[in-house]
Amino acid sequence: MTLCAGNNAPEGSEVTVYTGIERRCGQDRRQKQLSKRLFFRGVRESMRRADDRNRIVIFDRYKPSLFNGIIIVLSLSILDAILTLILLSQGAKELNPVMRYYLSHGPQVFIFVKYGLTVLPMLIILVANEALTHRYRIGADIIFFIFAAFFAGVIIWECYLLYCGR
Repeated sequence: MTLCAGNNAPEGSEVTVYTGIERRCGQDRRQKQLSKRLFFRGVRESMRRADDRNRIVIFDRYKPSLFNGIIIVLSLSILDAILTLILLSQGAKELNPVMRYYLSHGPQVFIFVKYGLTVLPMLIILVANEALTHRYRIGADIIFFIFAAFFAGVIIWECYLLYCGR
């Protein structure tokens, strides 16, 4: 049996379709070994099947731009927390009620929660990167750039308050 290959194939291309018995069981039999991903350099860094593009899949390797974006955002988040603590020691008040609650438990708790509230969404976005890119045409690297721009704006404001707002 021969069918037309569709819009992606050159004019006049044909594809042979197998019409025999389907022997696959329908389950994905690929093994997901966490130890292989953590201790050995993996090889999976993109989707191979069109069906997988709508699913959330964890890869072995990611693009360096994603790693750089994560490091920049996390560094800016920690700098924001430190500058916030410095401002608070000089008499400023935390306006965010959630973070004010954690500040009442001490600066270490405040920094830990602030860091955690930054890391968690970034991990979710990193894992969902392929689905986001396929479905919404926006990648995690762009989202991380937006996060970094937001944190940079907050840090600029905090520096202004520290040095010019006296």
